[in-house]
Amino acid sequence: MNYIEPAAARDLDGLRLALTAHVPAPYSLSARAIFDHHGVAYAPVLQVGAGANEDLVAWTGHRNAPVAVYNDEAPRVGWLEILHLAERLGAGPSLIPPGIDERMLMVGLSNELLGENGFIWSLRLVMFSLGGPERAAQERTRNPMYDQYGYSEEGAAAGIGLAKAVLARLTDQLIAQRQAGHRYIVGDALTAVDIYWAYFSQAVKTLPEASCPMPEGMRKAYEIAGGMLGDQDPILVEHRDRVFAEHSLTLDF
Repeated sequence: MNYIEPAAARDLDGLRLALTAHVPAPYSLSARAIFDHHGVAYAPVLQVGAGANEDLVAWTGHRNAPVAVYNDEAPRVGWLEILHLAERLGAGPSLIPPGIDERMLMVGLSNELLGENGFIWSLRLVMFSLGGPERAAQERTRNPMYDQYGYSEEGAAAGIGLAKAVLARLTDQLIAQRQAGHRYIVGDALTAVDIYWAYFSQAVKTLPEASCPMPEGMRKAYEIAGGMLGDQDPILVEHRDRVFAEHSLTLDF
């Protein structure tokens, strides 16, 4: 993918989407997939994982990705506001269920996967801790993500339990859906939570290197954290693999 520098993207019209470059960052990939699903064109903007990203901060006020900027509107960084922007700008089937009960369930499950103190947030703290307290203290001096995610030894220690609880609820939901004859996490059609799970599931089982290459350290961190989660119901990865196969989700980064 050819990324545009933030300083150049700032003067463009239309949708500019800051994305973590050259690694399979799940927040960025899932945001891209949401816009791709709706056929929304965007200019991909360079964001360097764990970098200073000074030009991006000067433009949007945000260091991390994804950041969606449409024309002169305020930057959007939260997963739900990015989803709503894609729904507004794009076409095709909605990724938000029309019924209020299913909509609330989809939003709640998505937030447990993506949101603060949710599944991937908790596992990120676990990954920060993998080298032990001394290494974490050293990394914290150079990597702003430690403070941005509120890293602490206590938080990392609690992370596996929090992540397991989310997986247990998601597993129950998939089993109930399968028993009811439905093929998706909520309702009977693809929704945003299916896309989010497809990308964030790498923390349970990484995709093969041939389809999703990643830095060795990143894959090792995923695999160690995934091992700490223990055995999970195969339905989680089965669903991930089917969504990728049937909906052509991107792994281009």
